[in-house]
Amino acid sequence: MSEESRAKALSVAAAALNYKNRSSQMLLEKLLEKGIEPDDAEYAIERLRGFGYLNDSEYAASVVRSGVNKGWGKSRIRRKLIEYKLDEEIIEQALLSYETDEDRLDRFIMQNMTDLNDRKEKKRITDKLFRRGYSWEEIGAAMRRCSVEYEEE
Repeated sequence: MSEESRAKALSVAAAALNYKNRSSQMLLEKLLEKGIEPDDAEYAIERLRGFGYLNDSEYAASVVRSGVNKGWGKSRIRRKLIEYKLDEEIIEQALLSYETDEDRLDRFIMQNMTDLNDRKEKKRITDKLFRRGYSWEEIGAAMRRCSVEYEEE
């Protein structure tokens, strides 16, 4: 490891993070892909951690917040965190902050269904919500809330 190769690794790593926030593992893979030697890549990652520019816990928390804002359920957010190659412990810690946005879920159902008594339409919406990562319990509770609201109108 020369000072020159370390400086190049640090520069490439900083540029990669400037372009897009990444987990440590994703950054390591990006550096290796760019031809940076493994020791130099590790050095750059440790330096960026030390500077506070690379923090997997904060990154995971931002992915959870972003997923909730996009209307994703917990399992979809978990899949995204795994895709971003975060440690299981960090994933579990980040998901502790997840709370179902019931209002968003209810609005989604009310905006996408015209007849809450139509079985095909119900199945279409529940399947869509399941693909978005919501649990069957969350979906069922939301459908019950919306059915009551729908009947009151």
